[in-house]
Amino acid sequence: MRLKAKSGLVLAIAVVLLWSVWQSQSLRARRPREYLPPRETGWIKPNVYKRGDKVDLTVNKVESEITNLPYGYYDLRFVCPPSETKKPLHLSLDEVIRGDRKWESDYNLEFGVGQDCERLCDRKTMPDGLRQADRLIRENYMVHWLIDGDLPAATTFASTRSGKKFYTAGFPLGRVDHETDKTHLHNHLMLVIRYQAFDFNRYAIVGFEVYPRSVSDYQCPGASKSFEPYVINTEETEVTYIPFTYSVYWREESNIDWSHRWNLFFDGGSMLPNGNVSFFYWISLANSAIVVALMTLFIALIFLKIRADDFVGTLAFEWASQPVYYLTQLNLAASMGIQFLFSIIGSSTISCSLCKVHNIRSWELSTAAICFVLGAYTSSLVGSLLAPGPKMNLGTSVLCGCTLPALALVVVAVFNSVVWIKDSSAALPFGTLLALLTSYFVICLPLSFLGGFSARKLRSAPANGLNYEQSKVPFSFLLSIEYHEYNLLPAGQEKEIPAILSNPFLLTIVTGFPPFVVTCTELLFVYRSLWLQKTNLYSLYGFLLVNFIFLCITVCEVSLVVCYVLMIYTQPGSTDRQASNEGPDIRWSICRSPMTIVKSLKNYMASTARRWKASFSSWRWKAFMAGASVAWYFELYSLYYLIFVLHLRDFSSILLFVCYTSLFNLMCWCAFGALGYLTCLWFLNFVSAPHKSH
Repeated sequence: MRLKAKSGLVLAIAVVLLWSVWQSQSLRARRPREYLPPRETGWIKPNVYKRGDKVDLTVNKVESEITNLPYGYYDLRFVCPPSETKKPLHLSLDEVIRGDRKWESDYNLEFGVGQDCERLCDRKTMPDGLRQADRLIRENYMVHWLIDGDLPAATTFASTRSGKKFYTAGFPLGRVDHETDKTHLHNHLMLVIRYQAFDFNRYAIVGFEVYPRSVSDYQCPGASKSFEPYVINTEETEVTYIPFTYSVYWREESNIDWSHRWNLFFDGGSMLPNGNVSFFYWISLANSAIVVALMTLFIALIFLKIRADDFVGTLAFEWASQPVYYLTQLNLAASMGIQFLFSIIGSSTISCSLCKVHNIRSWELSTAAICFVLGAYTSSLVGSLLAPGPKMNLGTSVLCGCTLPALALVVVAVFNSVVWIKDSSAALPFGTLLALLTSYFVICLPLSFLGGFSARKLRSAPANGLNYEQSKVPFSFLLSIEYHEYNLLPAGQEKEIPAILSNPFLLTIVTGFPPFVVTCTELLFVYRSLWLQKTNLYSLYGFLLVNFIFLCITVCEVSLVVCYVLMIYTQPGSTDRQASNEGPDIRWSICRSPMTIVKSLKNYMASTARRWKASFSSWRWKAFMAGASVAWYFELYSLYYLIFVLHLRDFSSILLFVCYTSLFNLMCWCAFGALGYLTCLWFLNFVSAPHKSH
């Protein structure tokens, strides 16, 4: 009955999560489009303007969907440079990583004051600047500006299916005339700023639309279409003066209030019929819930059957204390995975809790980085508890807590040099890299030491009379692990194990498929937002968090099924308690001839292969690999996305995409492997609990 109650509790939690997301989405859909006072608009209050107030326009960067190399707007050699009074704005870590380069601009905007034609500058452009403009236009670069602090300049579209208006962030730098194969630079901008009236002479900006034009002279075209475009001549050898002009129009908006001004970025432009993204998400969540419910029901049946089996309890007790080859590497990978899980869940939860903050994107990477660093304590604690008693020292704690941040820092530093060579704004400044390195030593190392001290304190607590079977200490099941040095072979006489469990390739295919089914739809939208359509903003963080929770539950349950099936194929018999010393004693110092070196290397490789084979025959590595198998599906999906969906042309962009996605998938491999491994450890501790007293 208690097991049925636990399975019912899991299903109830899933239902509550689905209901909460549905409530938030339905409330969002039913919310009336009317003015909300500033105290009800969330944590960020609107900037209230009066007629004639100065409005700041911030220029940022240009970026393209076919390359991963953005450039600062003022770094372009063919646009109007800033005047001496304009300064760069301070950037957050998130903005620096995304390649932002925010500057004050010389565009003179006064609230409510229209300007039919204003001349910005006559840009003195060298031939290399013209060639740069031609290249960027052909690569479909988009210009990103901001107004009112964080509201992006937008290009306006109308859905061909529903006819609804929607925005995409940014506007094109120019266009290509396919008849003449010439490029036209957008050197005139018609700025349409939409605002909402609170009361008399109190307004808030709710939209910033940019309509770019290419004009050959200094006359602003307005609504006219009879003007000649500015054609870029890449064969020019003399200095060229490019005219830049703009016009400003203010329009009152009655259909959108300030608290909903981001909706046109989020709700429009869907690739689904009628733009019904939420409906598609609900179908995906229903599919995930069905998979999780079926797996949970199967796990409940396993618990009901296995709890009363005396042999299984004895076997579980033996397995929990059974060491394995490369146990240190396994524990290190598990601790790294725990740190990555901590950062993902923490940043996703914070993003959902900040749903009322309009510019949620500025918080994502910052919160993830904070959780990533603070996760060093948890990873150090778990890694120290997993280590055998003699190996649980401060060195192990530091290794478990600092390896993943060090790996990420090294990879970022190496590939940041590739971006530096391309003079892209995505390159992290040297000061930022130095700050990251400093935070690594100032934060990660002390937290790793603290995690190690906490683990040692927990391990020494039983000597003071603490009963962990009744305690509320997190990871208390890890405290009951006692490794036996002599038992390196599986306990019991094993039947012939099916090929699915004995072959790592087949095990990865079978165990990785259910978790991938749960999360494949979310991968589609996340990749689309991050890599393909960078001008579309991702906003459904509630769905993302629920899907990630479903994914974690599925990974745990798949690992439990693998552990249970391995138990089924282990029958009672004599337990081999002889230490396994496979492989010769390799002494490289006595190698004096080339043949001796080759022979020693051959023996060493054969010994390593036997050890890896023996390691995979253990339940520990199989449980880890069963949980981690979904990461291989992620890697295959990223390669599929690169080949068939993305249109990256230059080698550096392809290299960055492959390396960064591979790093992310490696972290997922550690994270979900750790989840499966720890779940099986808890399962064995739960099953063997009644037999420990005997």
